[in-house]
Amino acid sequence: MMRFLCRFILLMVAIDPRFSWSLSKEEELYWLHCSGCHGLKGEGVAGVSPRINETIGYFASTEKARKYIIKLPGVALSPMSDEELADLLNWMVDSFSPQKFPFKKFTKEEIARQRTEPLWEIEKERLSLLKTLPQKEALSRSWKKFRLDSSP
Repeated sequence: MMRFLCRFILLMVAIDPRFSWSLSKEEELYWLHCSGCHGLKGEGVAGVSPRINETIGYFASTEKARKYIIKLPGVALSPMSDEELADLLNWMVDSFSPQKFPFKKFTKEEIARQRTEPLWEIEKERLSLLKTLPQKEALSRSWKKFRLDSSP
């Protein structure tokens, strides 16, 4: 009887979300919509998507760079609502930027305005943008490394 009771309790703990460690809403959105390309920890995947850990904070620091983030096809064309995208981007900056920038939080209104025209010339726009951001040398090296790692 004791064995049965122990197994039953373990089973209940395993299937009842109140007993498990759960992800935040934003973490869940990241895992579902972003981690396949950017990696579970934002480390990027060579030839697919660049790293966002340690870099996204720089991209959230200027208006032009914020527009770039929102217009990326994976963001602009996402099935997420504007509010979910704003929450997710704010979580990503907070979670993946060891250097804390005084950045303005993304809003659902900002997302709605910018996502209407996705960016298709990503590399051209990114290279132009990298020249204007803080830590441009480090960010440019990171992008070049991604491009080299993805070459056949």
